[in-house]
Parts: sequence; structure tokens; C-alpha cells
Amino acid sequence: MNLNCVSISLGSSKRDKFVTIDLPNNYTVNIFRIGVDGDILVAEKIIQKLQDEEVDAIGLGGIDLILYIDNQEFVVQDAKRLYDKSTKIPVVDGSISKKILESQIVGNLIQKELLRNKVLLLSSLDRFEILKVLVNSNFQVLIGDLVFALNVGKLIKNIEELKFFASFLLDDVLNLPFNFIYPIGKEQEKNNELSAELSKVIQEEDIGSIIGDFHYLKKMSHLLMGKIVVTNTLTQEDIEALRRKGVKRLITTGIFIDNRSFGANITDAIFAAYCRRIKKLKISPFGFEDRSLFFEFLHDFLGLREIKGNVVFEVK
Repeated sequence: MNLNCVSISLGSSKRDKFVTIDLPNNYTVNIFRIGVDGDILVAEKIIQKLQDEEVDAIGLGGIDLILYIDNQEFVVQDAKRLYDKSTKIPVVDGSISKKILESQIVGNLIQKELLRNKVLLLSSLDRFEILKVLVNSNFQVLIGDLVFALNVGKLIKNIEELKFFASFLLDDVLNLPFNFIYPIGKEQEKNNELSAELSKVIQEEDIGSIIGDFHYLKKMSHLLMGKIVVTNTLTQEDIEALRRKGVKRLITTGIFIDNRSFGANITDAIFAAYCRRIKKLKISPFGFEDRSLFFEFLHDFLGLREIKGNVVFEVK
């Protein structure tokens, strides 16, 4: 049986890719990544056109649909526009994998002592479960949402402080055009490093590990020497660039094929296709809590026996 998954990304079309994954029990997954160079109108048209194609699930890349604090969901309005354009095909954004898969991977990395204290979490609202795992494991965590999304020179030091800032900033931020808080399209191809002021905020901390989105990570590429990095959505060129920047250990959390790490939205899309075609279920990222179904997908469909990150390279 063939499952067809399409990732519509607001990122650069230069990162487009098609891959096929052969899985146990004669299942094949075809993954198409289509970048629209930041043009949301083009993304809308593609999603509408796909409704009449043999597509089992759509992943939204380069944009978050749902952000979290505890169990409260916050919706990014630009992404909701895209989500609403799909009337037949399930649409996911990576939030399921981030909540369930990535948090477990980070927990396993902690158990195996593959992370160093203290940890810079580049953004927490899309990876709140990871934040909780780190805090519950007594890691000191620096939260980078203000620095990387809003260019504000302050690292948040704990969950209560995060909730304080979110209480009066988040509603406005969710209604901003997404490119105001995250690099999309051709901005992803530029080397837009943090300003000297923002860099100083990070340099003042003795950071051992960095976790988060690669396009935020690129902003601090001049500060990666000797760091352990956990990230995703990497091409071979990205991997080599991180090696040149002196990263000590690079770990990815997504599907790794042909020297490329795909984003969480693609893992979610494969999961949605599995649910639709094999389990006869249409899932939604909103309010999703069925961890047993997700782990069944990981174990029985993908054939993963151990939930662990992929160590791409390590400098001894």
C-alpha cells in the first residue's frame, strides 16, 4: 500500500525534496516537500488543488498552527487560514510529534547523559513538553522565545516567567503575519545573525546544549562552538555548516533519509495518513491526546523499537 504525504512549506523552494520510504508489511510512504517561498496565497491554492489528488495527508511546514502552554492551545491565524483550505484531507503541523515524540527523545537523551546543562530552548511555545521534561529533570533552562521570535534582549528563566510574558504578549503575536516572528521564504537563505546586543545576552550564559528550530539556530551560528545541538529540518549542506561552526554533537529528532532530517510536520503527516488509510480515522492536531495510537504508529508502522534521536555527528 502506498501512502502519499505532501508538506507545504512557507520555506524556500530550494529545499524541496521527494523521497520514498519502504516500511515493513509492504507499506510505502511517498513524501513530497513543496516550498512556496513565503507566499501564503500560493500555499492556499496548492492546498485547495490537492483536495482532488491522491493525497492522504498534508503537513504545514515553516509555520506553526498550534502553540501550547500547559494544556492550553493557542492558534496562529496565518496557519489557520491554510488549515481551513483543506476540506477533504487531514492537515497537521508537527505539533503532535513535538508534544509526544520529541519530548520522549529528549527524555532519553537525558537518561543517556547526551545533553549538557544548561540548556537553551530556542522557542518553548511550540515545544512546551520538552520544556517540562527538562525542568522535571532538574536542568537549568534558558527560554529563547523573546530573543529569537521578537528580538527582545531577554532570556526567560522559568515557566512562571514565560506565562507572565505570554499573558500580555501572546494574543497580539498570534495575529501578526507569521514572517514577523519566524523567517520564511528567501529569509531562510540569508545569514541573519543576532545583533551584538542579543548575542551578548546569550554569551553571558554558560550554555552546554541548544534545542530547537534550525532557522532560529542559524541566527546564533557564531555562538555554536563546542555546543550540543538538538534540531531538525536539515539538509546535507546544513549539517556540514554546523560541523564547520564547531558543534560538538548534532542530534536530530525527525525522520532521517539521504543525509537529510525532515521536519516534525512530515512525521505528523505520515501519522495522519496512517490513521486515515489503515486505522480509518481522521485526526486533527487540535486537542490530540491519544498517545497510545501515536506510539502504535511508531512501533508497528514505522518499526521503531526505541524512541531515540539520531546522532548525526560527534566531535571527540
